[in-house]
Amino acid sequence: MIGLQAVVKRCDVVRLHPTPQQEELLRRVGDQTARLINMENYREKREGRLPPWMNPRPPGYRKKGGERVPIIIVRADNYRVDAEGRRIRLGYWDVDIEFTGKLRWLSKPGAKRGRMEITYDPIKRRWYAHISVRVVLERGHSGHGFMGVDLGREVLAAAVTSSGDALLYKGKVLKSDYFYFERRIAAIDKALSDPGMEEARRSALQEERRRLYEKRKKRRNQAHANAAAHLKNETVKRDIGIVLIGYPWGISQEKPGKGNTNMWSQRRLMLRLATTLENAGIPAFAVSEDNTSRECAYHKVEVVREPRGLVTCPHGHTLHADINAALNIMLRGLKALDIEAELPKRIKVLSFLATPSGVKPIKP
Repeated sequence: MIGLQAVVKRCDVVRLHPTPQQEELLRRVGDQTARLINMENYREKREGRLPPWMNPRPPGYRKKGGERVPIIIVRADNYRVDAEGRRIRLGYWDVDIEFTGKLRWLSKPGAKRGRMEITYDPIKRRWYAHISVRVVLERGHSGHGFMGVDLGREVLAAAVTSSGDALLYKGKVLKSDYFYFERRIAAIDKALSDPGMEEARRSALQEERRRLYEKRKKRRNQAHANAAAHLKNETVKRDIGIVLIGYPWGISQEKPGKGNTNMWSQRRLMLRLATTLENAGIPAFAVSEDNTSRECAYHKVEVVREPRGLVTCPHGHTLHADINAALNIMLRGLKALDIEAELPKRIKVLSFLATPSGVKPIKP
């Protein structure tokens, strides 16, 4: 999005309110669609056509709690959205379903809707429509500075500007959340291992287990959203025109575990940051972060890792490891864009705590 405009895909999510008869139709069609998705994924996996990170496992790909999760995929030419009447018409079955929610993207001039996915949330027991929309974003902010962003675990995001401001978003609240929910889920798993447990009690514990997973996910996503919104505001304030976000491309090949694809989920955070920035008219680019923590951004020599997240350069200066990585990411991204820039001579560090309820400054 270096030019004046960019065509991007966004998604409006609204809640559906089907009648009992409509809900029966949605469940029947959605269950069969989920079954077909399972069968196709198993077939493609056997033929070696799926990407390495995708590993569907019996008894099903689209499953929660041992049951298939309904999903319905509707082509763009087989549904209509009545924004004023708050209804979605499904041409396949000639039905109109009421909805509530904001059509943020579909209401924009020139927006073009794509396919729609109807899903069911078994925890909230609600139906949702995910409407894909192709929109044109204007470059609303023509800043002159640059920013590099390094993603991590203890520090969710370390952002450094070409003028020398460093913003550190600490993730210790998410870390606490992770272990808190892990303990509660482990206690439920231990109780469920009792073969003599009554079925009613077992069903209640399984429901509670699903609720805890959903709550943990919701808190993580909200913390990511708050950090992204705060970083966007700070970016605009500092007249930043381009943001380069480091991304560990090999993370999808790693074994899921603490800090990889669970609570911290760097890929989701990267997408959230990029989307939030682009919505404000600020272009964001993903940059490989390989070896950016091992090399001094100023002297291009190998650094020595010190306690408390610091790195020491053989040329005699010390720098925060994540800030050093963010500087390297900025240089690498600008080189790929054929843009020349000098590193700041001094770094001013500001620290923040990203939480599900907001972003709070940390006093030095």
